[in-house]
Amino acid sequence: MDSRVKTVRKKYFQLFFLLNLMLISSTVSGSEIVLRLTGSSEFPGILSLGDQGDRLDRVCFLGMDARGNLDDTFLESLARNKVPEGEYAITNPLPEERWPTPAFVKWGALRFVPRSKDTSGWFAKLGKRGLAVHGRDFYPLAAKMTRNSKMVRFISDRLFEELVDGWGALRISNWDMGRLYDYYARFVEKPAEWKARVVMSDLKEIQRACEPLKVQRKPGGPLE
Repeated sequence: MDSRVKTVRKKYFQLFFLLNLMLISSTVSGSEIVLRLTGSSEFPGILSLGDQGDRLDRVCFLGMDARGNLDDTFLESLARNKVPEGEYAITNPLPEERWPTPAFVKWGALRFVPRSKDTSGWFAKLGKRGLAVHGRDFYPLAAKMTRNSKMVRFISDRLFEELVDGWGALRISNWDMGRLYDYYARFVEKPAEWKARVVMSDLKEIQRACEPLKVQRKPGGPLE
């Protein structure tokens, strides 16, 4: 066989191999945030993040029994109406919010805006812009806004009121907020490159993952 033909075939197979490798990589290396919502006010759902094999799973949204700040009105809206499924984008606090930080920080709120007009319209009917994930309170942020320790709680409550005024707020524990921010700070260098989506999820599946473990406080006693 002519050496030139062999060279051409070799280059063809090398190119074919590289194209397939690129295709496989693009398929498995997506960076995505998924909010799996149930429409239940007791077990609202789970948040998960994944980036090329590095994952953060089982960040549970808390329901009506949770202590601390909770947007029960929005949870009831999710229970009454269809879960706003679709594609979303990570967004920073908007200028009109007058939020104390220009981007997502620890003990802040991670915001998502819908990409489609239909989903935006769903939120507009509720007077909302999109979704916001937050922890129990905003004390660390509030403490940086005043020198008066007696005002910290007031400012924290005010920040929560402003958040729920414009966003559908989903509550997670402070421990999960720490995990979420640590992951976000490490992997989400360019939020615009991350995909985000909301999907409807099975209530029983979420309940199994998020229901607090029952313990026996006394030998022979009931599980609590």
